[in-house]
Amino acid sequence: MKTTEKGDILEDRAVGIIERILDDGLIGVMKEYARVFTKKKYPSNIRGSGEVEFDLTIEIWPPNADQYSMIYFIECKNYNHRVPINEVKKFFADISETSGVNAKAIIITSSPLQKGAFDYASAKKMMIIEGESKDNFNIILYKRNIEEENIIPILGETINEQFLDEGVKSLSKLIDKQLLSCLIPAKNNVGYGIDLLSKEDINQITIDELDKFDKSYLINGYGLSVKDLSDYLKSEYNIDINHFNPKENKYLGTCDIDNKTIGISKKIVGTPRELFTIGHEFGHFQLHQKLRINQELMNSFSDSVYDFAIGKNRLENPLHWVEWQANYFSASLLLPKSSIIAKSWQFQGAKLDLIFDDNYSNQKKFRRIIDKLANHFSVSKTSIIYRLKELNMITDNTSTRTIGDLISQWKSEYFV
Repeated sequence: MKTTEKGDILEDRAVGIIERILDDGLIGVMKEYARVFTKKKYPSNIRGSGEVEFDLTIEIWPPNADQYSMIYFIECKNYNHRVPINEVKKFFADISETSGVNAKAIIITSSPLQKGAFDYASAKKMMIIEGESKDNFNIILYKRNIEEENIIPILGETINEQFLDEGVKSLSKLIDKQLLSCLIPAKNNVGYGIDLLSKEDINQITIDELDKFDKSYLINGYGLSVKDLSDYLKSEYNIDINHFNPKENKYLGTCDIDNKTIGISKKIVGTPRELFTIGHEFGHFQLHQKLRINQELMNSFSDSVYDFAIGKNRLENPLHWVEWQANYFSASLLLPKSSIIAKSWQFQGAKLDLIFDDNYSNQKKFRRIIDKLANHFSVSKTSIIYRLKELNMITDNTSTRTIGDLISQWKSEYFV
């Protein structure tokens, strides 16, 4: 779908949002004082520039007035990436160019703003709404006045008290109230902009990625290499992979979504941890574009621990969800279900689950198959075990030493 067409779809939905707000909050004759326009052009005050077109505008017209006394400028952004600062600056410049009186600026976007864009919008007192439909959107940025009422502030450069009589202020307050109270928070997240994705959701995303990379990958059960994945990220998403010294960062990997950079600790380069970590950070890039939580707050949450009693990670705070999603993305990308099943059967010479029990020869065979799978897919042995366990491909009949004990032994070596 073309970018213009995507923008039109979001604009249509935004019109629905505004119309619903006016219908809910403005009744009868009052609606004629709040006029909604789409793609209306306003004269530019820059000589020779002609007119400036805006996605949506709401003009406030007092009775018998020959011009509006206040105007809401609304910009719709429908991107598959974060909104850059230059887009926000252009919106503000367009408003300034039209000499809009008592202007309020609203950006409705299907994706979050880059940090610089968000900071700029905040400094200019713009309102930010994230969402794609009438029933799924969130207010991200606005402010409260001294009376503790929610308001959409007037851009300081456009304030003209001459036009701000009590009638205009009252109508504006009513529209602001409706904009800020009628919006329904998205139901498909767990807070902080984290989408509540199922295993099936994440698995489908990784299958789509693998098909873009090479359709034969899934068909033949191939394993990705660090070079394969790095080259793909660069060509498909322009993501650069940099390496940092271990002392510079306590993490094994980092992801800077805005700057399209993945950082990998030099201490894991060339080890089985490297590929999984790249996949993990790519998971953050793909799944957490809308994340709205600073690193300090994120660090305040405890890490999730795999609970062998229930056979899964306990997800009890935002950090748990974010890290589980990135881990599951990496596992699904590097160890696709069809591929690991096929290779497990091939290495065993039979279509059987792996058996882990107290028999020495069976344990030796178990380790041998795990080693082969780890080498084939270029990941750690613990990553293989977690994936097989999650796919119910391991039968644990041991009474002395558990799989958890075995993983604990390998953690210091190649745990991811």
